[in-house]
Amino acid sequence: MNLRAFSLLVGLAFTAPALFGAAPAAAASKSWHVDRSVQINARPEILIAQVADLHNWNNWTVWNSEYDPECVWTYSGEPGQVGHTMEWDGKEMGWGKLTLTEVNPTGGVKYDIWLMKPGGDANKGSITFSPTNGGMQVTWSDDGQLKGISKLFAKKIETAVGADFEANLNKLKVITEAQEAVKASEEAAAAAAKAAEEAAAAAKAAEEAAAAAKAAEEAAAAAKAAEEAAAAAAKGKKKK
Repeated sequence: MNLRAFSLLVGLAFTAPALFGAAPAAAASKSWHVDRSVQINARPEILIAQVADLHNWNNWTVWNSEYDPECVWTYSGEPGQVGHTMEWDGKEMGWGKLTLTEVNPTGGVKYDIWLMKPGGDANKGSITFSPTNGGMQVTWSDDGQLKGISKLFAKKIETAVGADFEANLNKLKVITEAQEAVKASEEAAAAAAKAAEEAAAAAKAAEEAAAAAKAAEEAAAAAKAAEEAAAAAAKGKKKK
C-alpha cells in the first residue's frame, strides 16, 4: 500500500459512517499497530544520520521520487533536531507531513505523521535501535486510530504498511552496512598508518639509542686509552 492509498483508506474509515449510517458501538474506535525489525551491522551514528535527516529518506524508503516522479517534497527545521519536518504532495504519494518529535543519537527517532488535510490527529511512529548480537536491532513502529467501520480496514493497513516497513528497513540495512564497511576500512587504514608511524618512530629511537651506546662505548675506550697513556707517562717520569 502506498501512502496515498493509506490516506484514502483512513479517510474512508472516518467518512463511511456518515455515508452509510453509524457503525455498531463495538466498532466505533479501532487502533492499529505495525512494527517490523531487522538487524543492521552498523554503528548508531551511521543509523541516526540516515533516520534523523529526513532528506535521506528518499534514498532508502519506497516512498521516493522514483515511485512518484511528480511528488514535491518540502523540508523545514534542522536535520537531526526535534521539529525537523518533511511535507510531500504527489500524484501517487498524495499529501502528507512528518515531524520528528524526539531524537536520540544512540537510540533513534520518534515522529508524528499526518496523511489527511488539514491535519487532524497525527499517527505516532518511531524508528529505534538497540545493541544486539554485535549489531543493532532496528525497529520501525507506527500506531494510529481508526473510527467507524475501521474493523474492515485495520488488518489490511497493518499488513500493507508492514510490507513497506520491511522494504524500507532492508534498504536502510544495505545503505548503512555499506557505510559501516567504508568507515571500518578507513579506521583500519588509519590504525595501520598509525602503527607504521609508531613502528618507524620506535625503530628510529632504537637506532638513536644504538648510536648513543656506540658513542658512549667509544668515549669509554678513549677515556681508558687516555688513562693508560697517563699512567705510562707517569711511570716513565718516575724512572728518570
